[in-house]
Amino acid sequence: MTPQYYSILHVTSILLLTGVTFAVFGGAPEARRKQIMMAGGILSLLALVGGFGLASKNLGMPNPMNWPAWIWVKVLCWLWLSAIGGIAFRRRAQTPRWMAMTAFALIAALTMVYLRPTFGG
Repeated sequence: MTPQYYSILHVTSILLLTGVTFAVFGGAPEARRKQIMMAGGILSLLALVGGFGLASKNLGMPNPMNWPAWIWVKVLCWLWLSAIGGIAFRRRAQTPRWMAMTAFALIAALTMVYLRPTFGG
C-alpha cells in the first residue's frame, strides 16, 4: 500500500480516537461504555497499523533499538491515548487532569511529527 494510504488511515483513526476519548471526558453514559471502549480499541489498532505502515514505507523501520527518538515519543503518546478512555471511565472525578494530560500528549505527538528532534543523537 502507498504511504498516502497509511497516512490517511493513521490521521483519521487518531482524530476519531481523540473524539472517542473526549466523549468519555464529556460524561459519556455508563450504559454505552462497552461500545465506546470497543470503538476506542479498534481505532487504536488502526492508528497503530497506519503509523507503523507509514514509518515502514518512509523510514524502512530498522530494529526498534535504532528507531529515531521521535517515534518512541509518539508510541508513548499512542499508549496514553489508547489507555486514557478506560481510566477516565473509572476515575471521573479526575477528568480535568486527564484532559490536560491528553492535550499535552497530543501536542507532543504533533511536535514530534513536524520537528522530528533527535534528542542528542
